[in-house]
Amino acid sequence: MTAATNALGRELQLVHAAQWLYAINAEPFVPGAGDPYARLVRGFESGEDGVGGTLTSIAERGPVWRSRLDTWVVTGPAALRELSAGAEPAVSAAVPQAEAWLPEPERQRTTELARDLARRGGTRAVGKRAGALRELAGQAVARLGPGPVDLVADFAEPLTAAGFAALLDVPEERRAAFAADLAAAAPAVDALLCPQTLDTTRRLAAGVRGLRELFAGRAQAEADLVLAVAGARAAADLLGDALRRVLGRPGEWEPLRSDPAHAARLVEEVLHHRPPWRACPLVALSPAEVAGTRIEAGDTVTAVSTTAAGAPAPLPVAACATLLPAARALAGHALVALAARDPLPRPDGEPVRVRRAPLTRRLVRLPARIGEEETR
Repeated sequence: MTAATNALGRELQLVHAAQWLYAINAEPFVPGAGDPYARLVRGFESGEDGVGGTLTSIAERGPVWRSRLDTWVVTGPAALRELSAGAEPAVSAAVPQAEAWLPEPERQRTTELARDLARRGGTRAVGKRAGALRELAGQAVARLGPGPVDLVADFAEPLTAAGFAALLDVPEERRAAFAADLAAAAPAVDALLCPQTLDTTRRLAAGVRGLRELFAGRAQAEADLVLAVAGARAAADLLGDALRRVLGRPGEWEPLRSDPAHAARLVEEVLHHRPPWRACPLVALSPAEVAGTRIEAGDTVTAVSTTAAGAPAPLPVAACATLLPAARALAGHALVALAARDPLPRPDGEPVRVRRAPLTRRLVRLPARIGEEETR
């Protein structure tokens, strides 16, 4: 282990320790049990009730307030719109990174990057691969069961890797390595806000390096890396959340078989209630007044999507929209293929979400039972 790795490990531990310290200890002049934003980003809240309570506490502080972690916390539809319109926010890591995969903030507001992201992962690009994605979904379903399966490890993650290999033109001989690098880089989005363990950080860095080397020399290498790291994560998480939703609703499966448009409606319903990122670490590229509070250029900001009127307020990051066409398409094809494979997949245990995942709430296990088990 190198001195640089040791230094990074210490820095990550210090940041996570600060998150725990401020989450637990009461703040001067503020009643309560600590900083709710610190409680959110440390990534150890368990269950929807625990997370919901933290988000409620964040919203109760007001639309804009300063966390003890030295970032502006912005919540609520009106404040998020003001932030987006005035501050030109760009996604920026809030904790140290072993291997950067995000373009620099100034680069994010260029039309060239936006064009490359749309060209590689936009609606038109994904539409051209609809047949391939549909075929891959059918192949992934054919490998399931009969009997107990994990719809994350056995279905959502491998299908996402195969789908993005097709979308990003990964050569056939590199696809196994591509899938391994995607798996290693799975915590990368959450690592922008929540320090991961040192072992996880080292694997994450190796995965990002592998992906960067794969795309080196391409005209849209920068966009391909973002889509592989963040786009694939959004797709796997959206599919996992959609599968969890329909496993608890037996009445959804017949419409999925009989109505081709039902899968798209169901995916939109999931996105409406559970957008891919619940929080987004940002830097303000321009000064702005948000809900009466002055935010200066260069200030760190975290946009938090708390529930408003029954649904989370959208995050003010236009680049996140470029992650959604592929995620929508993969989830829709997967649901239709699974419904055709089995008239009624059913839960077979409790779903499991990983810790240290405050942005994605990443599912790592979704036990289900597919078809009829063979008996001897």
